[in-house]
Amino acid sequence: MTRRLDRLVDGTLPDEDMGLWSAPQGIERSGHALRLMDQIIQRSPIGVAVIDHDGVFRSVNPSFCQIHGYRQEELLGRLFTLLLPQPEHNRVMALHHDFLDRSADMDGERVVLRRDGSMLNVIAHSVRVPGDEGRWRRLVYVVDITERRRMELALQASQQFTRSVLDGLGAHVCVIDDNGVIVTVNRAWLDFAAANGGSLSSLQEGANYLRVCEVAACAGSADAAVAAQFLALLREVIAGHRQHFQLEYPCHSPEENRWFMVRVSRIEASGSPRYVVAHDNVTALKQAQEALRQQATTDELTGVANRRSFMEALGIEFERLRRHPTLQCSVLAIDLDHFKDVNDTWGHAAGDAVLRHVAQVVSGQTRLGDVLGRTGGEEFTVLLPDTTVDEAEALAERLRLQVSLDPLQFTGGATRVTLSVGVAVLTASDVHPEAALVRADRALYAAKESGRNAVRSWQGPG
Repeated sequence: MTRRLDRLVDGTLPDEDMGLWSAPQGIERSGHALRLMDQIIQRSPIGVAVIDHDGVFRSVNPSFCQIHGYRQEELLGRLFTLLLPQPEHNRVMALHHDFLDRSADMDGERVVLRRDGSMLNVIAHSVRVPGDEGRWRRLVYVVDITERRRMELALQASQQFTRSVLDGLGAHVCVIDDNGVIVTVNRAWLDFAAANGGSLSSLQEGANYLRVCEVAACAGSADAAVAAQFLALLREVIAGHRQHFQLEYPCHSPEENRWFMVRVSRIEASGSPRYVVAHDNVTALKQAQEALRQQATTDELTGVANRRSFMEALGIEFERLRRHPTLQCSVLAIDLDHFKDVNDTWGHAAGDAVLRHVAQVVSGQTRLGDVLGRTGGEEFTVLLPDTTVDEAEALAERLRLQVSLDPLQFTGGATRVTLSVGVAVLTASDVHPEAALVRADRALYAAKESGRNAVRSWQGPG
């Protein structure tokens, strides 16, 4: 077919009197070669047509007819604009004349109409060939690319959909290849990098994410250990030793404490290996968890440990003493004297203020590692690890004196509060840790019996 087209370009003309294709007058015809060329053209999957200067179809092959849904007799003698949308008729006819008269370009992709009105995408290529009366004709051949174009559009739509989904995610997402090179990132990823002073060149498409992680792991900062752990897990996924993992890590800024959860997984696809890395900001979740923990372990009124939390701390200290019997630990049992009178005289709001005041005074005298808990209505208990009974008595006396000398001022007046304190020792020989609380309560009862506003110790067995 290519040789036949070359002959047409060199001067061979279609001759409608001899069928679909014929050699021009004045040139010796080879019947066998001509029939062979006709067969090639007629059986070709490429649509071939010859259009004269006026835009009339002079010749069409079966593939051209099939592509456009017409019979041969329906096209021959008619304008080629029949195959174009109406708004395109004048423009393309002018382009057709420019092509024949001045060799303007007519090649490329275009949309044409089938006989049933449906639209096709075709690739068209045109060649000028000599015609009768010294005027050029246009030899055009077309290939139907409708399905290919549909697939391209579907792929483009799929890519746009994927991009829209990625950009719609709140997580900071990137996709890397098996060399660690970033293939794509979403908008949240770029926005976070820009907002946190990161170099976009090291985090955008084409950068090597593994190199960035290696730098972070070797930075020597407080977060380097977590970065090294993440890098090791990421390499395991890339090596195929695991399919996915997730890791929570802190990423604090000067303005706030933040936590993130990073999830890495291999994308199952038939092409080259890809791995998605998604960082979710879980700060709100961590804060909610901390709030729940506070609610579960903290006395809502005073802010100190509640009874449950205090008893857990007492049990932990008891186990430590059993492992190290030579250590010493003391317990204080504190009760507010005549607290009912405060509520009856000033009201429960004043009583709550007194409880908060006492908790604040005691907290101000305790050390890091000591545990203050509100274990009853007006009762507080203090766990004092690594503290002798003498040291505990001295602390109890300071607390008693400070509270008694510091009347609580509140709207409507002031009230003086006193404490009674019982001191006991927790030992490794106790059957259970509550035994020390029993002894401290007995000492507290003795302080009450002595007239209140006093400190007493229980030295004997429980």
